[in-house]
Amino acid sequence: MGAGDGSATIRAARSDPSELAIALDASMDALRGGSRIALRRHLTNTLFAVCAIEQLPVGLDRIADLVTVNFPWGSLLRGIVCADDAVMRPLAALAKPGAEVRVLLSVETRDRVGWVPTVDTALLARNAARYRGAGLAIAACHAAAEAELRESGSSWAKRLGAGRSRTATALTLRRE
Repeated sequence: MGAGDGSATIRAARSDPSELAIALDASMDALRGGSRIALRRHLTNTLFAVCAIEQLPVGLDRIADLVTVNFPWGSLLRGIVCADDAVMRPLAALAKPGAEVRVLLSVETRDRVGWVPTVDTALLARNAARYRGAGLAIAACHAAAEAELRESGSSWAKRLGAGRSRTATALTLRRE
């Protein structure tokens, strides 16, 4: 969810051709490049869909063994950080029972998002009851390691300088 240019989705599809990798993002412009790459490389195990988390397409309930959200922005970021039901319930709905929702976040004061100065483990841990209300339990919450950032396959992580010039937080939620 919040797939951006879809590079992490393409990487996932190439690493396991037997799995379907789905890229969901609210921006058609963001997904355009990734979908073209998938077509050129004949990646038949990818799906690119333009949608906001608050308006998931029908048929995606309990489809995912793993949901990843790498460096969200806008309403997706706010919904995760504030544990807003309008975001957390659809995010949980994507995941099969027992599946993980892995989130990488990086918000610092210099980003001037206005509603929160920074995102850290303490802030996210305070949302445990609200996440649980949406059907997700915190399985882990820690400062993201460089290896996690690399393994994410996120081109946005590189652009942000996450792990180098700015902090990043890893939040893993488990679908109850």
